Amino acid sequence: MHRSATALFVLWLGVVAPHSSFAHHSRAAFDMSKEAMIEGTVAKLDWMNPHIYFTVETRDARGEPRLQEIEATSVSEAAALGLRKEAIAPGTHVLVRVNPNRQGAGARASGLDVRTSDGTVYPLNVDAKLALVPAIATTADGLAGRWAPTLDSFNGIRRRSWPLTEAGRAAQTARREKVAQSPELASFGICEPLPPPLQSIFPDLRTIEIGGSTVVMRTEGAVGVRMERVVHLDQSEHPANVAPSMMGHSIGRWEGQTLVIDTVAFEPSSMGLIFQPSSSAKHLVERLSLAEDRRHLQYTFTLEDREFLAGTASYTATWDYRPDLEPTNVPCDPETARRFTQR
Repeated sequence: MHRSATALFVLWLGVVAPHSSFAHHSRAAFDMSKEAMIEGTVAKLDWMNPHIYFTVETRDARGEPRLQEIEATSVSEAAALGLRKEAIAPGTHVLVRVNPNRQGAGARASGLDVRTSDGTVYPLNVDAKLALVPAIATTADGLAGRWAPTLDSFNGIRRRSWPLTEAGRAAQTARREKVAQSPELASFGICEPLPPPLQSIFPDLRTIEIGGSTVVMRTEGAVGVRMERVVHLDQSEHPANVAPSMMGHSIGRWEGQTLVIDTVAFEPSSMGLIFQPSSSAKHLVERLSLAEDRRHLQYTFTLEDREFLAGTASYTATWDYRPDLEPTNVPCDPETARRFTQR
């Protein structure tokens, strides 16, 4: 099994836990039922993947100065949600809404949003349920271009799960127990690609390039890792004995203006069914079609896995046309990924 499966299963644990966030790992360290306000001046900013961290010079309840570290989302999600690096640059006066750490005041907090001195409120995390998406004057000519799933679509799937077979539940339990027994494993493998369709749900930039024989889909995902899928338009069926891989083997066809992508030959993964385990029998069908306003794209998928999934899973999302976005090219840093285990 790919080594990122161990790390990202911790993310899945965060999904099913009450009041948890669909982010890069479990939110168990933070009290998601409480909020606090932190006011002060930004002293340090680490604009890194898979998480942004910044430190605010503030004062405690007794008026004594202290430093408060705050965790935010990834750089790629920050860009799509509208968080600008300048908004939390060192020297900036800020008012930050956070979920506090269960260890108490002073321990690293999870940022929700930040208000700057000009009154603008920027999202720090998907839990803020806020996205500053600019009005786009141009329209898409087709599916080719730059897109980002809407925050509403992302929130529509973040707590979903699908019924598993007995074998699927056993695989789920075994992975959960392994990670619970060795929490340090959560920091390893995060800087690795995500399998489809997981990589398609996060609210960050993805690009589509359409050629005569292939469609190429690229994203940095929610972790700052370059991911690429190649869809073969010149193949009517999957080759025999194709080698299994994380991305699988994809063939595509056009149904009018809708692109239908059929993918098989997946490696087993503990998050292949959106943070539920998948087997080598996983079969993914995706459909992408341009909306009438040519500013949105509808993305749907259906998932089947006769070994692990009891039935068929399905999901529909809206992607915004986002020609304003550029790849961030901020690499995923393993040391930054390990910071959340050091609370």
